[in-house]
Amino acid sequence: MDYRQVMTRIRNGTVHPLYLFSGPEDYLKEELLRNILNFQEQKGNPLFLERIEGEERSLPDLMEGMRQTTIFPGGKLLWVSNPPYLSTSGKKGTPVVEKKDKKGRQSNVKTGEEELTAFIKENISDTLLIFAVKNVDRRKRLVKIIEEAGLVVEFPLLKGPMLVKWIRDELSFQGKNIEEDAMIELIERSGEDLYLLKMELEKILIFMDKEKVVTCTLIDNLVPESRQGNIFNLVDALGHKDVDEAFQQLAKMRQRNEPSLVIMSMIIRQYRLLYQALVLKEQQNLSQREIAATLKLPPFVAGEILKQLNNYKQEYLARILMHLQAKDLSIKTGRIEADGAIEELVLELTGEIFLS
Repeated sequence: MDYRQVMTRIRNGTVHPLYLFSGPEDYLKEELLRNILNFQEQKGNPLFLERIEGEERSLPDLMEGMRQTTIFPGGKLLWVSNPPYLSTSGKKGTPVVEKKDKKGRQSNVKTGEEELTAFIKENISDTLLIFAVKNVDRRKRLVKIIEEAGLVVEFPLLKGPMLVKWIRDELSFQGKNIEEDAMIELIERSGEDLYLLKMELEKILIFMDKEKVVTCTLIDNLVPESRQGNIFNLVDALGHKDVDEAFQQLAKMRQRNEPSLVIMSMIIRQYRLLYQALVLKEQQNLSQREIAATLKLPPFVAGEILKQLNNYKQEYLARILMHLQAKDLSIKTGRIEADGAIEELVLELTGEIFLS
């Protein structure tokens, strides 16, 4: 079940006693949790929230605690993070080895399954249980029980159109809209981290006052440029042979206290991505989405790389990469000083020596 479906059901008055939140997007899990708590409070049943790590209690011990009478008048909500009886390890398909709880007891899976199934059917309104895992193990019978009850909620990372929709929805709730170019700039600067995006949107809304549309000017003035944005701008200036702009972008990176070796490594990485993207586009005829997947990049980053390819040819990029590797080796072996080497590199890449 999609998290948005659960949001709608909660607004319509339906809250289940148990959910299994599955997926990597922690911000949306917390947002749905807040919605449940707010709904219960509006009903006059404020819940006491308790968070525990899944390895701290066996499932039977957990279910026993859920049935105990709470001292809190509205009831309780227990949030259990990454319980081993529901999740896999970091590697896909690898089950977690269940550990003993603090009382030294191993989880009795069969007993736990029976108690959890009964708990779901009872539909107790003042006692809620939420399991939150990064990687759910769908081979486990316990997961299948929860899934059959329709209580597994998926939380994928928001990317591409889904991320754009989330930003538009957040602004729409406040009666605001955003220009298309401003949307692209916001994502480029903030990335796909919803926690960071939420903070930036709140800051923008404060400054907007009665304005209705988020513009590029607002983004430029309020949202700091990211590492990714700075390196894009630097390489873009190098591609256009704009020495003044290139040095301005280099100065911005140094103002952020980026070490010269880090700047050099980012330049090399960016040109390597450009070369790889060019090969994928011209020799394999891949689309932007396919290039993003192959290079493991966010779609908007792949889009910016493809735009920059207009400034380069394959042979030119190959020569630049060889030059960068030689320069990097000279820095690391102490033959040249890093700060001066990067400035020399800017002059070289914007000068006649590397004209295609």
